[in-house]
Amino acid sequence: MIRRAETAADLAGWCEVWNAITPREPIRVDELERRIARQPERLYLVAEDVGAGCVAPTDSSGRIYVGVRVLPEARGRGLGSALLSPVMDHARSLEPDWLSTMVSGSEPDSVAWAERRGFEEYGRQVELVLELRGDEERPAPLDGIRIVELTEDLHGSAYELTREAWADLPTEVEVDPPSYETWLEEEVPGPVAFLVLDDDEVVGFAALMERGPGRLEHGLTATRRSHRRRGIATALKRTEIAWAAEHGYRELITFTQDRNEGMQAINLALGFEPQPPWISMRRRP
Repeated sequence: MIRRAETAADLAGWCEVWNAITPREPIRVDELERRIARQPERLYLVAEDVGAGCVAPTDSSGRIYVGVRVLPEARGRGLGSALLSPVMDHARSLEPDWLSTMVSGSEPDSVAWAERRGFEEYGRQVELVLELRGDEERPAPLDGIRIVELTEDLHGSAYELTREAWADLPTEVEVDPPSYETWLEEEVPGPVAFLVLDDDEVVGFAALMERGPGRLEHGLTATRRSHRRRGIATALKRTEIAWAAEHGYRELITFTQDRNEGMQAINLALGFEPQPPWISMRRRP
């Protein structure tokens, strides 16, 4: 039986399915509840304990995300198609220009399933993973530059810098920066974020986010345009890596646009290992 996930129990079931398929990007019930409160047009569907579907706004105006997840043991019986039908109906009611989804490159059958339903690839997110030894060290200081932990009084400056970096992302489609409220909730949830200061000017920002026991994710690494190519992004990453090791974390993950060759090079030089990409796909409603 497919039903809308509205109760805490239903949302917990939705999370269990989603997290089983996407363990490095887990989601919690309280996070879903906050997103629904902020964006009531969202839709979450559950199919007992083996399937999940969703409709959500994206970072591009005119584009709506649609997603369907079915546990491997329940595939091949039409459940994915049964979930997709109400997902598509709800998404179309929002009158978008495009419907988009993401499929793991490690699952060619899922890619083919999406293609048969009219979705076509338009970009890729490169996933990289770093296993920590536990003795990673912080970088040597940069001349005239300080790296400090983010404090509440500097949230506004960090957000302004994030907007500048967001505008420069080499994405295949135009993306809108998050609102300040969304940025606080999604990009700075903790356990730590760092700023780079040149005197008192904020010229760099990066945050780490919890992604399950012993695992953190690097968020957007932002450097002010005037301070790029000076080693700031690498120093930020190394600071995050050392902080994670100091606090007992053993795995870091990060995602980079496949066209962002500069950041990919930094991650690879720091020892991150590439994983199968996440394939961005879209179709007209």
